Amino acid sequence: MSDHSLPTLRGIRVLDLSTIVAGPTASMILADLGADVIKVEPISGEDGRAMGPHRGPWGAYFVALNRGKRSIAVDITNPKGREVVLRLVSRSDVFLENFRGGQAERLGFDEPSVRAARPDIIYGSLSAYGSRGPDYTKPGYDAVLQARTGIMSVTGNEPAVPVRAGVSILDMGSGVWLALGVLAALLERQRSGKGQRVDSSLFQTGLMLMAYHLLYRQFAGVNPVPQGSRHTAFAPYGAYPTADGSIMIGISGDRAFQRLCKALGKPEWSGDPLFQTNPDRVHNAQELARRIGDILRTRPTLYWVALFDQNGIANDAVQNSEQVLADPQAEALGQLASVNLEGEASARVPKLPLEFSAHPLASLGPPPRLGEHGRAILKEAGYGEQEIDDLARRGACAFAK
Repeated sequence: MSDHSLPTLRGIRVLDLSTIVAGPTASMILADLGADVIKVEPISGEDGRAMGPHRGPWGAYFVALNRGKRSIAVDITNPKGREVVLRLVSRSDVFLENFRGGQAERLGFDEPSVRAARPDIIYGSLSAYGSRGPDYTKPGYDAVLQARTGIMSVTGNEPAVPVRAGVSILDMGSGVWLALGVLAALLERQRSGKGQRVDSSLFQTGLMLMAYHLLYRQFAGVNPVPQGSRHTAFAPYGAYPTADGSIMIGISGDRAFQRLCKALGKPEWSGDPLFQTNPDRVHNAQELARRIGDILRTRPTLYWVALFDQNGIANDAVQNSEQVLADPQAEALGQLASVNLEGEASARVPKLPLEFSAHPLASLGPPPRLGEHGRAILKEAGYGEQEIDDLARRGACAFAK
């Protein structure tokens, strides 16, 4: 962790038992904001390490979400390993877990057990379906919860073929919410001296993201259906093929539509009764899309981007990952930073989408090797060399060589 990390979380220690995407997203945010995040992994390593593709031993998922953390490998089912975690709890400010419902209790890391070791700790729990209710113990992943919360019913191009969003919106979104809740709880602890539990879940995040569509059902009296890249409330709004790719256009008002018509060489469209107002355009969206598409196919994407930019029309090229990595706007913002990978070429990852005027974010630290910091972490917790060696002999901990 850099000495130039944000002073907001400097001195805050986070003990992170979470795995894969959602929980590690929350702890990554806290680490990037200056907290000392101790990642407690199984002896074999957390599952995210095995999720490819790989560059040498480094998995893409693990690198994306675990930079700047310290790793200790502990068998938490071993009584001695459980003792290690609880001793680390006593020296931590935040405890994070994303166990399946009921598993924390079985392992002895439920809130009462953790709070017994540190009464004012912030206990952060991230789950699939929430902390109570009939589905509390159900396992769940991002796509499964996209189905349950209705996101898949409004994604794609046709209702008969449900499609998930192509990014882990519920995993990462839940991680953001949990980190936000932890920050609020830390602030409250400064005032009251008391810790508390913070819960978030993929289910709750999905409902939050569905807010407009749930209101659409109540107000319009029908269920919203997949719109592809279009929108139920605006037109024209969507992705259109060009001579060499695709471009996304968003029009939200009549004046913007008039500018679009002029740029396309069709000023008369803005006076056509089919398209005169936004409700007219939504009602006749297919016809409008056909007419716009016929014109856009005649020129390459960058031609249209430049023309629409000149006319103040919200638009942009549909880019792939390779193009995003070379995007000059990302370069200007410094939004893609290099992360060192021991033994391999470095990788570029997105930084937090935050900038602070008083204190810059820290340089991104590397992801840890499994158990890389175990001995140092145990020494900080008061273990002697012989005790540490004994933990290794008993299979309670493992250390990187």
